[in-house]
Amino acid sequence: MTRLRAVIVDDEPLSRRAMRQLLDARGDVEVIAECGDATSAESHLGGADVVFLDVQMPRRSGLDLARQIASGGPPFVVFVTAYDHYAVPAFETEAIDYLPKPVAAERLEKSIARVRERLRAAHSPPDDRAPVLEHLMTRVGDRDVVITVTEIDCIEADGVYASVAVGDRRYLVRSSLDALERTLPASAFVRVHRSWIVPRDRIAAVRPSAGGSHREVVLRTGAVVPVSRRRQSQVMRLLRHQTG
Repeated sequence: MTRLRAVIVDDEPLSRRAMRQLLDARGDVEVIAECGDATSAESHLGGADVVFLDVQMPRRSGLDLARQIASGGPPFVVFVTAYDHYAVPAFETEAIDYLPKPVAAERLEKSIARVRERLRAAHSPPDDRAPVLEHLMTRVGDRDVVITVTEIDCIEADGVYASVAVGDRRYLVRSSLDALERTLPASAFVRVHRSWIVPRDRIAAVRPSAGGSHREVVLRTGAVVPVSRRRQSQVMRLLRHQTG
C-alpha cells in the first residue's frame, strides 16, 4: 500500500508530538513536515496528501488555511481540535473529517480510510466520479452536530424527516428518506423498506418475521428492521454478493 504523505499543523508541541506518534505507529503514513503555524505550513502543502490541521492558532487560524487549500484536493484537510463548536465551519471549508482531541487510534483509522477513498476518486476518470455524502448536519438544542455517515447504525423515517441512529443516540435530520437515499453512497447503504435505510456493513442476518409474512433484517447492534416485500430480492442478492 502506498504511504500517505502528511503534514501536521498545530501550535501546541505536545499535540504535534501526539499526532506524530499515532501516525508513525501506523506504518502507512509518512509525516513530511510538522509546523507550528498556518503560514509556515504553506511551503509543505505541494507534496502532501493530507494535512492534519488545528483550528485555533495565533495570528492565522486553521480555517483560514483550509479555505486556501480547498480545491478538491489533494492535499485533503482533516481538522484536529478540542473545540466541537468549530465542526460546522470546518466542513464548510471542504474538510473531509474532524478529529476531537485527544485523538483515538480507532477514529484516526476512519480518517485515513476517507483520505484514501478521496485520493482514489481524485485519480479516477472524470466520468467515474460522483459526489459522496460523508456527513449529515443537524441541530441539537443550541448547537450544531455533525454526523459522520460511516458511524450511522440505521435511518428511520420520522414524518417528513429522518431519525438517524448513532450508537445509543438518535438525531432528527431535516431531510426525507427519499432525499437521503439519493445522496448517501449506494455502495454503503441500502433502502430495505419505505421507512428504513441501513448501512450494508451493519447487516448481520436476514430472517423470516415472526408471522412469516415478510423478512426482516437483524443489525449488528441487535436492532430488527422490517424488509418490504418488494425489496426482499434486492436485499437477498446483496447479502449473497457480500458473503460470496
